[in-house]
Amino acid sequence: MIKRITTTNKTIALLVFSMLMLSSAFAMAAENPAELLSQSFREAIHKVKPAVVSISSEKDAKPSQLPQDDSRMDEMQELFKRFFGEGNLPNPRNFDPRMNPRRDWQGSGVIISPEGDVLTNNHVVDGADSITVTLDDGRTIDADMSSVLSDPGSDLAVFKLKDKDEYPYAELGDSDALLVGDWVLAIGSPFGLDQTVTQGIVSAKGRTSSDVHIGGDAFFVKNYIQTTAAINPGNSGGPLINLEGEIIGLNNAIQTAGVPGNLGIGFAIPSNLINSVIKSLNEFGEVKRGYVGVKLDSLENNNLNKWYKQEYGIDKGALVSEVLPDSPAEKADLKEGDLIIELNGKTVINPGQMINMVTAFPPGEEIELTIMRKGKQINKTIVLSQRPTEIALSVSQKYLGIAVETLTPELAKKLGYEEGFEGVLVTNVDQGSSAFNVNIRRYDVITEVKNGEKVTTAAEFEKLLTEFVEKMRENGDSDRVYLVHINRADPSYPNRWVAPKITLKKETDKPE
Repeated sequence: MIKRITTTNKTIALLVFSMLMLSSAFAMAAENPAELLSQSFREAIHKVKPAVVSISSEKDAKPSQLPQDDSRMDEMQELFKRFFGEGNLPNPRNFDPRMNPRRDWQGSGVIISPEGDVLTNNHVVDGADSITVTLDDGRTIDADMSSVLSDPGSDLAVFKLKDKDEYPYAELGDSDALLVGDWVLAIGSPFGLDQTVTQGIVSAKGRTSSDVHIGGDAFFVKNYIQTTAAINPGNSGGPLINLEGEIIGLNNAIQTAGVPGNLGIGFAIPSNLINSVIKSLNEFGEVKRGYVGVKLDSLENNNLNKWYKQEYGIDKGALVSEVLPDSPAEKADLKEGDLIIELNGKTVINPGQMINMVTAFPPGEEIELTIMRKGKQINKTIVLSQRPTEIALSVSQKYLGIAVETLTPELAKKLGYEEGFEGVLVTNVDQGSSAFNVNIRRYDVITEVKNGEKVTTAAEFEKLLTEFVEKMRENGDSDRVYLVHINRADPSYPNRWVAPKITLKKETDKPE
């Protein structure tokens, strides 16, 4: 007997068929995760790319004034004698044909409001007399130079586009929600190649300024996002985005180990820090940062993390190595040896992350720290003060343009130096400094100074340099060279003596 298919049965059959088709589609998708990932990439790029811009900054040509220092004038006079003889020589002070040439440089940025507010790195626009922005749609628009707000401390800057219009823009996400292993995309203009997209993952969070070299001790950022997304010259100021199409960082620096190009180690400023900086810039025209008044050490130094893990089950935090006098920390009775493990209920991972958490709060804000002291957890309430706007430079930073620290056995091994090798490690070299000009580079090790005096600690190096500068001042010297013996782990680079120049610009220029 043939059974009739009723309308109800037809409906059921159609539903079953539809479900089978959907199941098949899901099965196909599940079998092709690469396509799903590609689709996520495309959607995120489509959402943010129209807001990414290329930035061209220019500095106008200006006359260059000859130094009025008498010793320099004597040098010029001797030079003139070679060309003009001993007769009537021109006055060097009236002989200045030189000009500082017009300069331009490139970078990236991202529009973060429909009104045309552009976010970028401070070093992309710093010192510029004019800024030109090229949008994804090909439009070229000048920046309103009167609107530029910058914060060298975080290497961030914002400015408005001159033309009134409604612009495509991208939104800032929550960088705290990022996890190591998350997919991220970097968009920018490396080597002038506009709208270049690279992909990678979050390699690490909480990288500190000792891990990242950007140039100068003024940088307070101590909580970088590390990524494998390729970042190259020209990417600076471009966004690092998640697969939701949100800005979770601003591309800022790369680790090159002396190789001109990307090695898969890039760094971005976290979006939560960017948010707090922009808020303060818009409200005050500058960034006002909270300040606790402690010096912090990492638990990873001297394997303290293993001890705390063994004793208390804790391997994260920021260890107080010094409480500064008349600081909020002293008033709240923080002690040397306290381990800060939470700030307002959030886990403190390391000193760099804690510094960024604190500086995100304005002065006057009340925060609560949870600390471990002699095995007991204690809560401390602290009213933040204003973070000092200027960081006192060491003598080596001020006169040579380098930052140094004592070379430890662990660092020596990591950098490829021989076991037992001692000296003073160069951790930072400012571009264009006297040290840079004689080819001193990051990770070089200084072993001797002056006439063969050995140095094994940063304190010894700073002391001898201070004495040298003070002697210059006593003798009335404005320019002297300072002999430094440098070693480099690269076997193709021989150890050598170099002579960076020290210049005392004015009488009030005293060592700190």
